[in-house]
Amino acid sequence: TMIHYLTQHQRKELKVHLRKAMTSLKPPPKRSLSEWADLERRLDSQTSSQPGRWKSQSYQKGIMDSYSDPHVKEIVVMAGAQLGKSEILLNIIGMHMHLDPCPLLMLQPTVEMAQSFSKDRIANGLLRSTPCLQGKFKEARSRDANNTTMHKVFSGGGSLSLTGANSAAGLASRPIRVVLADEVDRMPTSAGSEGNPIQLARKRTATFFNRKIVSVSTPTNKNASAIEDAYDASDQRRFYVPCKHCNESQTIKWSHVRWFDNDPMTAAYCCDSCGAMWNDGERRWSIARGEWKANEEFKGIAGFHISGLYSPWASLSD
Repeated sequence: TMIHYLTQHQRKELKVHLRKAMTSLKPPPKRSLSEWADLERRLDSQTSSQPGRWKSQSYQKGIMDSYSDPHVKEIVVMAGAQLGKSEILLNIIGMHMHLDPCPLLMLQPTVEMAQSFSKDRIANGLLRSTPCLQGKFKEARSRDANNTTMHKVFSGGGSLSLTGANSAAGLASRPIRVVLADEVDRMPTSAGSEGNPIQLARKRTATFFNRKIVSVSTPTNKNASAIEDAYDASDQRRFYVPCKHCNESQTIKWSHVRWFDNDPMTAAYCCDSCGAMWNDGERRWSIARGEWKANEEFKGIAGFHISGLYSPWASLSD
């Protein structure tokens, strides 16, 4: 009944506030991670050779959309160089900032690398170039515990902590829903005397039913690689591509790369089935039409293995 005593101007103001309040109560739109990235993510010239709107590569979509699958608790990505592994992690961070605030932990091999990633890839890259994320964080300040280089609180009740795998202190305390471990094979086997850094980070997710743990890395030496061990415990997905000439599905293998007269500039790919020689254009055509196929039973861990031969940004001669 009090609304009858309000002036016309006060009524207009009340309607504006009510409209804002109702908008804030709406649930976030349901989007897969790749849909969010293709719609919202932007790349800038300082951190990308191709600035502008993000466009998911075919193999990236499968990895990112497994993150949106509620049955997947852990994701392992064993991948070569120039395939956008870290960009996928940035997409996860950006999506949570925008639509699903929660506590996240980014784990880098060292504290120094975590600081560099925070400044260069997050603050000066992701946040500055993606419009929907601008204003989510305040500028990092040494006296503000909620907004530092290594710990940021964003709107909606979410937070992002960054630390190095060599820091036991950084792997303790706060509960975490999402753990993102970058370049796992470059991490020390133990955080001081506390034990395996990824296992320590995993313990912090125990209270979340919807937890996610994502480990990515370029592998080092066979049979002595942490990312290889993690991949072996997964459903071991590989990316199969069709031949443009015979349509036979296959994985791209280094043993099928051929070049002539000791000249790498003549490099081409030999089809596993019909023997046709693919140039770089045909290789990219095949990759754009590829799909992930699991080779083992799925038990909650989605594993992805892909080599640098799938990179759309590198030629076979490189």
